[in-house]
Amino acid sequence: MDSLTIKILQKKIPTSATIIPKELRQKYQPQGFTNNTSQIKVLFVTGEPRKYSLTYDLIYTAMKFFEQNHCAVALRDLYNIGFDPVLRAEEFYYVKDGLGHRPHYLAQEQALIKQADILIFAYPNWHDAPVAIVKGYIEKVFAKNFAYKDTEKGPVGLLTGKQLYTIMNCGYLGGGQGYIGDGIGQNDALWDKYMQAFKVFDDDTAQFWGMRNAGRFVNDQNPSNFGPNYAAKLKQIRHVLCEHLQRDLLN
Repeated sequence: MDSLTIKILQKKIPTSATIIPKELRQKYQPQGFTNNTSQIKVLFVTGEPRKYSLTYDLIYTAMKFFEQNHCAVALRDLYNIGFDPVLRAEEFYYVKDGLGHRPHYLAQEQALIKQADILIFAYPNWHDAPVAIVKGYIEKVFAKNFAYKDTEKGPVGLLTGKQLYTIMNCGYLGGGQGYIGDGIGQNDALWDKYMQAFKVFDDDTAQFWGMRNAGRFVNDQNPSNFGPNYAAKLKQIRHVLCEHLQRDLLN
């Protein structure tokens, strides 16, 4: 942990970044994929460097939820594995056209995606888009002739039968938890406007790859850092996330 983070935690310096109090933090390591063909396989691709953030707490909670519901879960923490999100010149034509050499590290990710029934991207919301390391993963791993192919009628997705989902932590509207229709009565029209905008991109991405867009869990109810009622609010967020995962992906 870097010195600035330690100072923030010790002196409770104000920051807009979410911080889970030390005594409330959890850790969870999923077991990975198995050879059991009857299990639903869930692949998490995460872009959050701080393991003590509320975003990562959502990831831990979700992975635990799926394994408790008899799913097989694998985690690709892009910071832990040192994923390079920069599209290099020597990779460009493979990614763009499916031509030339496929780098080994992209082949590894593609093999996991092929196994997965549910693909979940999880990251904090900065500027209404995936953070750079996740965006780079999407650009490089979902290459032509792996995720889609050209036909006489246009692009056709190759990852059929899979579901696409996003877990995103944010803090700008204060208006809801979930997706379209999941406002909490503060400003539901504005909430749905934002969620509809996300849905346009989610639908397009899923269709491009041949997947089904299963939606998002957007958490916009962050407790105040170091607040006295943090434990109760965190418990409620974890509970609501599990309810949405059940509704959106396992029903």
